[in-house]
Amino acid sequence: MKDSFARRFAYEILANARYIKYGIKNPKSLKCKNMLSPLTGRFWSHRYQSACGIESDLYLSEPYFYNNLEAKVNDFGLNKFFDHKGYISNILNSNTVLTIANCIAGTIYDSNNDVIEFNDLVSYLEQSLPGTEFVIKRSIGTGGGNGVEIGVANHIVPFLTTYFNAKYDFVIQPVITQHDDLAVFNPSSINTVRVMSFAYQGNVYPVSTVLRMGNGGRIDNSAAGGISIGVDNSGKLRDFAIDHDFKKYYQHPGTSIKFSDGYFIPYYDELLELVKDKHKCLKSHGIVSWDLTVDNDGRMSIIEYNAGWGEINFHQANNGPIFKNHIKHIKSINK
Repeated sequence: MKDSFARRFAYEILANARYIKYGIKNPKSLKCKNMLSPLTGRFWSHRYQSACGIESDLYLSEPYFYNNLEAKVNDFGLNKFFDHKGYISNILNSNTVLTIANCIAGTIYDSNNDVIEFNDLVSYLEQSLPGTEFVIKRSIGTGGGNGVEIGVANHIVPFLTTYFNAKYDFVIQPVITQHDDLAVFNPSSINTVRVMSFAYQGNVYPVSTVLRMGNGGRIDNSAAGGISIGVDNSGKLRDFAIDHDFKKYYQHPGTSIKFSDGYFIPYYDELLELVKDKHKCLKSHGIVSWDLTVDNDGRMSIIEYNAGWGEINFHQANNGPIFKNHIKHIKSINK
C-alpha cells in the first residue's frame, strides 16, 4: 500500500487542499506562479521562496514531485527490497556501515553473515566495553527517526527483545564517528549529509544537498526536532537553517554556532562522487536520497538511502528550485 496509486492520489488531494488553505491565509501567494502546477503549485512556490528568498516559477510542488516525477522514474515494485536496511550492504557493496546483527524473517545473522542465536547476541552486547554505544533500527519504516534507538547495551537490549518477539526485521550497528566539522553543530547526534540525486539518460546529477543536524538530541531528523541547512555547490553552508515548520535559525539553537561564519562540508566533492557512483547500483530508480557522513580520515559512509518518498520540502526551502536545470526532461516524461 505504501507506494500504491491510491495512496499517492489520496496524498495529492489532501496535500493540495492543505496548501489551498495556506493560500487563503496568505493572499500574496495568489500572485506567485508555478510552471508545472499552475493552479495549486503557486502556493507551494510561495511557501518555498518565503523560506529561502529565491523567487521562481520552477519549484516542484510536493505532490508533483511524488506523483509526476518520482512515480515516473522509480520502480516502486523494488522499493521494499531497496529500502530494507538489512540488504543495503549487499546492494551497494562498499561504503556502508558495519552491521553487527541483521535479523531477517526471524533469523539473526552476525557481521560475517553467520547465524547467531538471540541469547548469544544479547550476551555479546552486554559484554561490550563500558560506554560502548549501538544503534538498533527496524529495517523497514524508520521515517522521521521512528524505530531507531541509540545507546549502551542496557538501553538497546529491551528494544532488541521487543523487535525480535514482534518478528520485526532489524539491524544493530556501532555508533560511527563523524568529522569534527560535522560534529561541532550538535555533538550528540550524527549530523548527516543528505544528497538527492537524479539519474536519466546515463547521467547522475546531485541536484541538492542539505546538512541535517540534531537539536540537543540523538536524532538529526527534522520530524524529531532536528534542523537542516542548505549547501551550495562549493560545499559551503548557507547562512540560515530551518526546522520542520520552515522556521529560520541563523545560529544553531543548541550550540549557538553562527552559520554565517563560513562552514563547509568536509570532503564534499568526494561525497558527491560517491553518490554518483552508488546511484548506478539502483539503475531502476531515477530519484534517490542519500544520508552520508565522513570521518576525520576521509572515510565515507552511506548510512542509508531512500528509494521512495524522499523528502523534497527541506531541499527547496533551503536551496530554491532544485530541478530548475532539469525542467525540460521532467516535462518530457509528463506529456
